[in-house]
Amino acid sequence: MYDGTKWALPLIAVISAALLLNGCTQDSVPSSGNNAGNSGGSGKAIELKVMVMLESDGDEAERKSWESIASTYMEAHPGVRLNLQMQHFAGVEQHRTWVTTQLIGNTAPDIFTTRYIWDQEDLKKGLLVDLTPYYKQKNAYSGDQPWEKLFSQTILQQLMGDDKTYASIPNYVNSVRVLYNKDLFAQAGITEVPKTWNQFMEAQEKLLRLNVVPFAFPNSKPGDYNYNWTVRILTEELLAGSYPLLDVDQSGFIEVNEYVRGVDQGIIDIEKAPFKDVFALVKNWSKYWPKGYNGLDFETAGDLFLRGKAAMVMRTSAQSKAMYETSARKFEMAAFPLPYLTKENHPDAAGKLMEIGGVPAGNMAIPKTIPPEKMEAAVDFLAYTTSPKVQGMLAESLYRTPVVENAVLPEKLKGFQFAGERMQLNIYAGEVDKNVTENNQKLGQLYLEGTKSQEQYLAELKKIMMDGVKKKMSDNQWSKDNNYGIRKP
Repeated sequence: MYDGTKWALPLIAVISAALLLNGCTQDSVPSSGNNAGNSGGSGKAIELKVMVMLESDGDEAERKSWESIASTYMEAHPGVRLNLQMQHFAGVEQHRTWVTTQLIGNTAPDIFTTRYIWDQEDLKKGLLVDLTPYYKQKNAYSGDQPWEKLFSQTILQQLMGDDKTYASIPNYVNSVRVLYNKDLFAQAGITEVPKTWNQFMEAQEKLLRLNVVPFAFPNSKPGDYNYNWTVRILTEELLAGSYPLLDVDQSGFIEVNEYVRGVDQGIIDIEKAPFKDVFALVKNWSKYWPKGYNGLDFETAGDLFLRGKAAMVMRTSAQSKAMYETSARKFEMAAFPLPYLTKENHPDAAGKLMEIGGVPAGNMAIPKTIPPEKMEAAVDFLAYTTSPKVQGMLAESLYRTPVVENAVLPEKLKGFQFAGERMQLNIYAGEVDKNVTENNQKLGQLYLEGTKSQEQYLAELKKIMMDGVKKKMSDNQWSKDNNYGIRKP
């Protein structure tokens, strides 16, 4: 366990290149276009301290994958030594505390795993390097085009700050899926996976008769994710018809300043329909969750599923890896998107699947305190992690959907392919306002258990939302008069 003071020894000979990156030898790895492998003629190697967050504490494949990435990089760049520290956090809150402590204490490693919901906040505080100029340049792994051209527009929009800056580089993207026990579905007489919300409810009613929990829904804290994912997806399905009212610059994505405009002008009002109507749908669904779901955490929900005590659970592709590979699972499982709402559920329903997928993850950043002589090598290593070979290996060995468009998706991740339309607003997402994200789940707990009425819940959440919007307007000098900084097409 990392104690915050010691770094692992350099990984020059930790593992051979053939371990996981077959064929990714020194000859197949491009030398850096900016001479990152050189040591400035001094003969002394550049040493980079790199902290990689592990999704699972006991997953040796994840650890070995990063050891292999570091080893092959150093083979191709003999002037760079990587001191690799791999660390697992018990939850999102612990990870955030670590990042904040390291940055404020000027003890952050040269490269470290952060999250895209924090990076812009830390950049604005002057704690991170602004990576925008590097996104605009070519590198040894991006071919004859700027680095940013490797990423989809959806990814870039989520990474981009209010002032069009980039503060981190993602390693993969997350797509959310329902994993289901095929044996239990067969026993319940469910012959096809549900596509619509009513079919989804009917399936869970059948599963209830088997004396199993239809859906293991963890909701003990914001870091259990399920509540946030669900509310965002269902809200988007009711708002898809209103996109033109919000997407002022017609970019196909509702950016932060357009969200601010929507809230400030009352176009987005969660106390009114259709926004408010989502929560009753979720509360009705909760009858198919385990007893005490507000005390159920992410890991325990997964355990219920693996033991066959629950028929379904919700996960991203990366989070599903342990479930696919564990010997504790004695049944066949598969994945499908969270079923969508139809006109039978709400008159404003788009009647089609809206994807929460494409969320950047595994983001890496560089602290502002990095010594200048290390900067080139640090950026080059980040670029290397987005190369097609590294992206392909992360997908194959760790079930992580590639973040760049020129990498191949393995067969086993086909169930996580995007099947619907991309969500544009993401109203409760952390990159929009993390205070709204966290309080939505916390207040939602009280609403689901009956401690707060829906009116009380949404009134409190709306105040938090309005306060956040006012702060963004003040920080960015946005107003109705200057169109909230939105550029018209």
